[in-house]
Amino acid sequence: MSSLRESIRGGKSKRTDFPLVLSKAALLIIDVQRYCCGKVTTEYYQKDALPKMTSNIQILTELFRLQRDTAKPKGDPDALVPNTCGCEVIFVMIQSKTNDGRDLSIDYKLSGPNFAGCPTVNCSYADIFLPSIMPSTDGRGDIVVSKTACSVFNSTNIDYLLRNLFVEQLVVVGQLTDQCVESAVRDAADLGYLVTVVEDACATHTKERHEKGLQGMQGFCRILTTLELVKEVQKLDLADGAPATPSESQSRS
Repeated sequence: MSSLRESIRGGKSKRTDFPLVLSKAALLIIDVQRYCCGKVTTEYYQKDALPKMTSNIQILTELFRLQRDTAKPKGDPDALVPNTCGCEVIFVMIQSKTNDGRDLSIDYKLSGPNFAGCPTVNCSYADIFLPSIMPSTDGRGDIVVSKTACSVFNSTNIDYLLRNLFVEQLVVVGQLTDQCVESAVRDAADLGYLVTVVEDACATHTKERHEKGLQGMQGFCRILTTLELVKEVQKLDLADGAPATPSESQSRS
């Protein structure tokens, strides 16, 4: 299958013209970790946003892992390293690569006590992630990327990684909607990725901030619910991950 980018026509193509092609998609889970979840203490976040986000991310990780591990990789089946079959699951976490956080971004260092206790190089995945949403080595295995700044695209080699995986579409979930999620979405769009944000699989301090974040992203991505995305995936021809029928999902852009 040719590149999705090659089929985009300036002034004519719309984001809704590009439903997921599973062989070219990845799920990007941003900052869903103990350190971040414990920092937000508002009632809205703890009782509504956090439970909803984690529940929906579990649904999406299961969906992507199933396709990733059951689809036949493209290319020569006898090759030492087969081509990707898509549906990568990528965890992005805040983690210093030192023992004292000296490599954190200037912005993070200026954030004061909010960054006390940031995970360090000595922390295990069990220390960092929630038990219900944790990277898995089963099947073809999830990917973990550690970052030291707000945008994962500014402080890691994730763009290089995604291009090695032939990823052109990103499904972005996580937190905070109006900070690290929005930064990642805007940067990804500028780098040429086709982005979908799953609104009920993202969270932030308040409902107002959540809505503001979604509004700020709507010019850079499609915005769907978990149910809408699941229905879109169910319509795909899983043999090659391409749409079997036109998508009925509605975008907010």
